[in-house]
Amino acid sequence: MDFVFDLSQSMPEIKVFENDVLSRCYKIETLTQNPDLTGQFLHSSIRVLANSAVMIDGIVSKSDTIYPQWTDDNYEAIRLQPFYLSDKNEINDKLIGKGLFERGLHFSGIVTPSSVRNICICDKCTGSFTVQHFHAGFSDVQYFYSSDSTETLIVPYNTIGNLPMQLQERIDNATLEVVEAKLPLPSNGVGAFKYYSPFRCPYCSFAFIDFGNNKAIRANEYYGNVYINMKPRYWPEKTKV
Repeated sequence: MDFVFDLSQSMPEIKVFENDVLSRCYKIETLTQNPDLTGQFLHSSIRVLANSAVMIDGIVSKSDTIYPQWTDDNYEAIRLQPFYLSDKNEINDKLIGKGLFERGLHFSGIVTPSSVRNICICDKCTGSFTVQHFHAGFSDVQYFYSSDSTETLIVPYNTIGNLPMQLQERIDNATLEVVEAKLPLPSNGVGAFKYYSPFRCPYCSFAFIDFGNNKAIRANEYYGNVYINMKPRYWPEKTKV
């Protein structure tokens, strides 16, 4: 089903109900370059699949009849974290701590434009938070999250010997420790940058993408993430992706 939301607030919310019971509340956090969505529109696609999965995404527009294309400079799209209805809630439970591919926010073989941001729901506190991404594989870089996930470090392949590459499934822990010891400290001095550091909920710090307990998914999570309106940190700093 296609539906056009008339946005009446600067930072609107999309509330999803199942049988009159609130199931999910997604907050559309705004970009710095478009901070007030009042009077704008969200051209959405809402799908309920045969397996009880619910998928919602949309494109922001200043018109209720037309919307930008992904090649346009003003293209701004959102993808809400898919979920399963209550009759398949056990699948929701199995996805706790998993990556964005398994959660249905990215798809293998299909590049998600960087102008599409993902709105996630914390598995613990149910808070809605927005992430933006970059394709580390196309850029020949590896990324590392800080211990508290407030900072994402980008390191080019040729910077450190034995740096893990995207899609590299075999990781030697001793070699990885040597690599990580060469990385800079996070800017806030909290913890360290680690290959298996989780990407956390910004509210309760729960491990949303829990690489520590799901190490096998790390190699295929080739999109690095930052919280909305934040930029990754490049190291060495003179290097740009």
